[in-house]
Amino acid sequence: MNHSDLAPKFHDANAAWDQWRTRLLAQWQRFAEQEADSSLYLLADARGNPGLDKLLMQVPDAKWSSLWQGSVIETYADIAPYLIQVDPLALEEPRELTGRLFRRLWMEGQSRFMLTWIWSPLSLVALDRHLKFYTRYATPDKREFFLHFYDNRILARLRSVWTDAQAKSFVAPCHELSYCNRDFSEIVWRNDEIAVQAHAEEMLQLSADQQAQLYALGHADKLMMKLRELYGEMLDESSEESLHLRVTEQIERATRYRIKDDDDFLNYAVKGIMFSPTFDEHPVIQERLGRALSGEITHREALTGLDRNVIRELERMSESLAFSRA
Repeated sequence: MNHSDLAPKFHDANAAWDQWRTRLLAQWQRFAEQEADSSLYLLADARGNPGLDKLLMQVPDAKWSSLWQGSVIETYADIAPYLIQVDPLALEEPRELTGRLFRRLWMEGQSRFMLTWIWSPLSLVALDRHLKFYTRYATPDKREFFLHFYDNRILARLRSVWTDAQAKSFVAPCHELSYCNRDFSEIVWRNDEIAVQAHAEEMLQLSADQQAQLYALGHADKLMMKLRELYGEMLDESSEESLHLRVTEQIERATRYRIKDDDDFLNYAVKGIMFSPTFDEHPVIQERLGRALSGEITHREALTGLDRNVIRELERMSESLAFSRA
């Protein structure tokens, strides 16, 4: 690769970072003019920022905490969520060690879904205590689950299943939160009321319906993860947003045939992503899926053992569909 080819991208990324930090500094000034005491925090999921736990140790001036500290999984420091207080001097002096820390986290494009910027009047200790409350939840049958809300994609799902009271309680100690959408556009969640620490001492409760909705909304992401594990290089050119749309389409099509098993969903999605999004319209596959729908054969049997002629025809279907959409 010609290193000169990377120069424009590097320049654009640096310019975008300078624009972002300038905006944050201006926002600090606006809070000061409004006499609203507010600190800036960055909630970073180390799953999207490999080595973050070790990196924080190398920045002596950084103030941070792990949301998993004190829990049964606190030893998994390499994949923990970290709440980091942002010093305005770190943004004013981007070449200093703390400034370089925030620049590095922001510049790692694929980890952008794992960064949440929070404006709050609470201290680091108080905000940490509040957010820790949301790292787990319980269902009515007393089962407990970890809740990875520090992944922006999961936070978006939560906002769609939480009650108004639950959402209000989560954002209560913040002036605003900003995070990244799948298409890398910014989502800003503002709290128009006085910021207070609002959670109760009991564990967060989600109803059975809320959990079912949360699971359904996350189904596409789970399939995407498995697809990237199986076909990583072949899917590298697919953006997060486009692959999510394609997988979601396959899930919707699969439900027509009453597919429920996770392996069958994956099998179906593989065919739809790797061959053709309308592969199920092929006469042979239509006949097989119809037999599976009636219980004559399993979905696994319907979707495996395709002969070479069928596969070639599926590839031609894909080429024809791509041409028609061009």
